[in-house]
Amino acid sequence: MRRISLYLIAATLLLSGILSDRSFAQTDSDRQTKIVFAGSADYPPFEWLDAKGRAKGFIIDLQESMGRHGGRTVEHRLENWPDAVSAVKTGKADVIAFFASEERSQHFDFTLPFYHLSHAIFSHAKGRQFRSLDNLKGFRTAVVSGSYAERRLQEEQTGITLVPVDTERACVEVVHTGLADACIEVSLTSRQNATGMDVVQTSHLFWHQPYVFGVRKGNTELLEWMNRELAAMQADGTYFSIYERWKKALEWHPPTMTDHLQTIAWILIPLVLLGLAGLSLSWYLKRQVAKRTRQLRYLAEYDVMTGLHSRQAFADRLEQRLVQKSGHPPVVVFLRLKNLESINSLFGRSGYEKMIKDFAHRLQYLDFLETTHSGIGYFILAARPGTPPARIYDLLKISCKIDGVDVTPEVVMGVSVGKVAMGSSGPKAEEYIRQAITAYSAAIHENLSWRTYSPQLEPDSDDLILLHDLHLHGTRDMHLVYQPKLDLASGRIQEAEALIRWHHPKLGMISPGKFIPMLEKSGLIRQVTRWVIKEAVQELIRCREYNARFRISVNISANDLTDEDLVDFIKEQLEPDIRKGLCFEVTETEIIQNPDHAREVISDLHDAGVRWAIDDFGTGHSCLTYLSRFDIDEVKLDRSFVKNILTSPRDFDIVAGMIHLSHNLGLTVTAEGMEDEATLNALAKMGCDTAQGYVIARPMPAKDIYPLIK
Repeated sequence: MRRISLYLIAATLLLSGILSDRSFAQTDSDRQTKIVFAGSADYPPFEWLDAKGRAKGFIIDLQESMGRHGGRTVEHRLENWPDAVSAVKTGKADVIAFFASEERSQHFDFTLPFYHLSHAIFSHAKGRQFRSLDNLKGFRTAVVSGSYAERRLQEEQTGITLVPVDTERACVEVVHTGLADACIEVSLTSRQNATGMDVVQTSHLFWHQPYVFGVRKGNTELLEWMNRELAAMQADGTYFSIYERWKKALEWHPPTMTDHLQTIAWILIPLVLLGLAGLSLSWYLKRQVAKRTRQLRYLAEYDVMTGLHSRQAFADRLEQRLVQKSGHPPVVVFLRLKNLESINSLFGRSGYEKMIKDFAHRLQYLDFLETTHSGIGYFILAARPGTPPARIYDLLKISCKIDGVDVTPEVVMGVSVGKVAMGSSGPKAEEYIRQAITAYSAAIHENLSWRTYSPQLEPDSDDLILLHDLHLHGTRDMHLVYQPKLDLASGRIQEAEALIRWHHPKLGMISPGKFIPMLEKSGLIRQVTRWVIKEAVQELIRCREYNARFRISVNISANDLTDEDLVDFIKEQLEPDIRKGLCFEVTETEIIQNPDHAREVISDLHDAGVRWAIDDFGTGHSCLTYLSRFDIDEVKLDRSFVKNILTSPRDFDIVAGMIHLSHNLGLTVTAEGMEDEATLNALAKMGCDTAQGYVIARPMPAKDIYPLIK
């Protein structure tokens, strides 16, 4: 118990600086965030997995109590020690309990100590007894990989042969089986692990170290939260209750004959008492079962926060209505309060919950047939047949007061009306709800207040296959083709544009117009763009064997321009001479999505040697503005401008003006979509620099460009 006084001192110091009351002014994010604790799967009595795979131990109870105190969900991931440490380092887990050390402080920040432990040497009971670290020189000593003991021995001891193992139990097992001469581990846990083996502690305790929780370096918010909760648990006695529960295991000693007799007594006495109390217990249990049954029935039928019907009860009641009045199906609405996150930020958790509860309370008094709260601000309604969506939307826009402020809910709805198709499988109620959810997703995507379901909103099955394969195989079935660009002054091929193609093994050739938007929505466009850049660079190196000034253009999307690491990727992966051979093409529409950030990225890469071209020039919103604001080297005139220059004087003058303006600004001009020689010749006379299109060459495999370059 002397250790506990140290914890009280630490708790008092911490409490004096950060506590004003028991609530600790917890933020809403504190209460909502899940914390993943990593640890050893074989470390009794601190943390281990029992036979059913459940996490047990003193630290497990401590972590669970911290979560309850701080309102956070707790998850335990117990595995081999090196994997547990790695999980926190890489961000797969948040916290780990271990010894504080200078080496670990490079990767972790530590909480205040909540326990102290010591190491010891464990030897074979019938073999050589090792009393000190010096005795171990020349002998095989087992240590857990990645452990505090391994690090100390590597840094401070020479001549000791280390035998790395995965777990604490394995450390004493290899001594028992003779694969190692000794084991160095935490004395408390190793004594328990050695029970039943010919392994005993043979040295005094050493390396007395504080046991702490470690979080990944720089996670200040989590570190402060954990220190706060540890202090609170020590202040209100929770920590000591947990310690008392595990005291016998934590202050472990080998079982004596008295312990065995006490165990037998504790088995016999309850049996006798159970026999005497049988009748009264049976009566009590019947009452408790009836009470619990009522509670479970309520939880199954109602949402605890709002008092509305549960999701399943809503579906059951809707199904009954559909059966009873099959010719007049209700209007089913799936909705969410879109501004909950803003309310959460402004008013905290209490304001967040008040908005949901007030909204649910209001629904009960409106003219709806059925209502349910589906969690975190999602609701499902069944309105009377024929009710217009606009009417439903207006009914829901009634403000409520939060801390004296009138707040109006921002509602987004998906609406399902009409009869469900006869071929639909499963309950019709679930199909109505599914259709409403589909319409809701469309409303969110299109930034609408509501969307009514139609079959056209259903995802294409081919899209699902493509999306699955994108995540599973990435660029495996993709390849690049190259469309040459003709220099109109010299008549030579000195540039080419890299174009991505996807030949799917099941669906055949997929149009870029189909899969590029899918890449952008799925977040895979950045990965694919980097692959395209690497492939194009390899081809650029080969083409430069024929023409040292050859260039290759690569298309860049709006998502690529928001990639924080794109500039570093180009500078780190590509040599300066190679960068000068690259040209990134970006459309005006993509620039306008985030013009300030786009200008910064374009400027940084332009300074690094990469050329930039505006693709489809003239079709955007304010094309002339970008010529002055951005570091652009080239404009590519869209086919819609140049195809009619021979028949339309207006188009001729526009193209001639664009070429003249671009040249005055020091830019080169490329005409896209050339399909006849007459137009090509006219552009050459206007002074257009380069052109590309089918009249010159179609997109082709890289190897077919080499003869053209020559």
